[in-house]
Amino acid sequence: MISFTVRALRSMFTHDAGRLADSLGVHRNVVQRADGTEERAYGVNIGGPGPGEQGFRALEFKQMVDSVGGHVTAAVKGWLVDTGRMHPEAEIVYLEIHA
Repeated sequence: MISFTVRALRSMFTHDAGRLADSLGVHRNVVQRADGTEERAYGVNIGGPGPGEQGFRALEFKQMVDSVGGHVTAAVKGWLVDTGRMHPEAEIVYLEIHA
């Protein structure tokens, strides 16, 4: 299973930190930084595809990345925007992938 941690400006996330609407069924791990950014974890192997039963299957994640020409950050941001978790104008300043 694939999960990831994303860091972006706090104001670019559409839901308050730790809300079930943001990370339904997944580990709601949020780290707030003094510079106005937050780190949020998604799909941390306790919950399914994307919204959360157990993260992303590797093939599903690969297809997501392939659909944007191999750009991992763009794929993750696309998922966050498409699922209503992040504003389209957001910039991901840190991304960590867990397999």
